[in-house]
Parts: sequence; C-alpha cells; structure tokens
Amino acid sequence: MTIHDYFLKRPILTFLLLIVSALAFGFLTINIFRLLAANWEFIVTYGVVALREGALWQTLELILTGIVSMLFFLIFRFCEDILISWFGKRKIGAEKKVQTDGDQGVDG
Repeated sequence: MTIHDYFLKRPILTFLLLIVSALAFGFLTINIFRLLAANWEFIVTYGVVALREGALWQTLELILTGIVSMLFFLIFRFCEDILISWFGKRKIGAEKKVQTDGDQGVDG
C-alpha cells in the first residue's frame, strides 16, 4: 500500500491534513518577502556591520522558512490531488449505466 492509497482510503484525514498544511503555508509566507527585502536592504546599506549584527543568519533563516513553507505547499497539493481523485470516483446524482459487451452504446 502506497502513501497515496493510504490517504485515498481516508478522505477525512486527508482533508484535515490539507487544512493544516494550507494554514501552515499561509502562516509561514505571510511576511517572508517583505522581511527578506528589508533584510537585504539592511545588508546593502550597512555592509559588514549588518553581517556582524546577524543579517546573514537572518537571511538564511528566511530562506529556510521559505523551503519549509514550500514543503507545506507540496503537502497541500498532494492532499488536493488525492481528494480530487476521491471525488472523481464517487457516484454523484443518477446511477451510471453499465454497458455490456454486446451493447456498445451505438444505435442501430
């Protein structure tokens, strides 16, 4: 059993994971570009002094935050794909007609 099959059989768990990953992605990325731009401007303006004050470390932390947020986005997309597959396999509305070997669905 693959991880895809595991989550395909558990749509409620998949939906909960989708919600958690979407919230985590949103939380981690809400100000990342603004903070990265301000940090870069600080480094450009003050140079070595800014680096001694920890601007390089903060830049690495922001990049790591971006990587983690993209992992949450990938989890979100994985769950989205599973739920779309699950909904696609569900019968909605009227029953689908099953064609027999002799009946190809063509009149005549």
